[in-house]
Amino acid sequence: MLNNKKILVIATTDNMIWQFLLPHIKHLQSRGNTVECVCAKTGFWFDDIKAQTGVNVFNIDFKRNPISLKNLKGYSQLKKLQKERQYDVVYCQQPVGAVMGRLIGKKFKIPVIYTAHGFHFFKGCPIVNKLVYKTVEKWLSKYTNTLITINQEDYDNAKKMKAKQVYKISGIGVDKNKFESDCFDKKEFKKSLGLGNSDKVVLTIAEFIPRKNYSTMLKTIKNLTEKDKTIKFVSCGKGELESDIKNQAEQLGIKENCLFLGFRKDVSKIIQVSDVFFLPSYQEGLTRSVMESMAFGLPCVVSNVRGNRDLIKDNINGFACDPTDDTSFSQKIDLLLTDKKLYSQISKQNKLEVKQYMIDSVIKQLDVIYNNFNF
Repeated sequence: MLNNKKILVIATTDNMIWQFLLPHIKHLQSRGNTVECVCAKTGFWFDDIKAQTGVNVFNIDFKRNPISLKNLKGYSQLKKLQKERQYDVVYCQQPVGAVMGRLIGKKFKIPVIYTAHGFHFFKGCPIVNKLVYKTVEKWLSKYTNTLITINQEDYDNAKKMKAKQVYKISGIGVDKNKFESDCFDKKEFKKSLGLGNSDKVVLTIAEFIPRKNYSTMLKTIKNLTEKDKTIKFVSCGKGELESDIKNQAEQLGIKENCLFLGFRKDVSKIIQVSDVFFLPSYQEGLTRSVMESMAFGLPCVVSNVRGNRDLIKDNINGFACDPTDDTSFSQKIDLLLTDKKLYSQISKQNKLEVKQYMIDSVIKQLDVIYNNFNF
């Protein structure tokens, strides 16, 4: 059983831990475990993790590319940390954390839990991903006591590997308390964002990185605004491609219909003043922003890729299209914005579907895993 142990949580970035893992860390603590974290310091999240959980957080400058040679320095730092702190269990997240954590587990002969938030190999991925990442995952699975997946495709792949135990859980968990309907003036809040009360809001919550596919998002918005100028595209996120994406919006002539809000802490309010959630990404694990939108009954139009299709059943609780098909995306969004009966049906269905993905449900699933954890 995973009780009364000293656990090292390894993630690539502090943002990952802050956004997704705080309830999990607190739950591990409630089982009598001492938890410490290792990650790269990238923002305010680093200090907030300690403030909210009381855990020690150690800064190691991991690079997001799992095969970057610069991560060798991080591995050396981890070896030193293990010698000093003497952890009983390594609990790793994300590809880089998974590589580093399992190498540490192998070297020091300590058990490892790995939560795969989305393997870098998937249906339709470049052949190099299968040659490199799949090979690495298969090799490291030999040094994995418990491998936890969050979508069906990854679970099917994981069962073909050599981890001692393989599980599938319902994502990382949505905090229902955080996403209870807030009491606020929605008209005034829309105004504070620069939106008119009659504007129809198409929302995305996504980093400005290639796999989120902003190019198709903007083409879709152009299609929609040619028919209805009251449609506004709202983006919450930041990233390396931000200036390129803003330039593309200007080139497409939709700059006035796009609001790029950057990183936000009031996402729940933004969801509640939006009309449709839109995510045409090329690759996902199991996107929490989709689940959060579902929790508020927001219809979702997403790409038909791993993770998204676990959450959104086409024509049942939203729509799923080919990632590059901006015509289909715009047609589905337009249908939702104009068919009130369909909108209401999908909204109600999403509130039902999302219950299995709430944090309370996920914690119960994790307790089964922790109770069966073998040292």
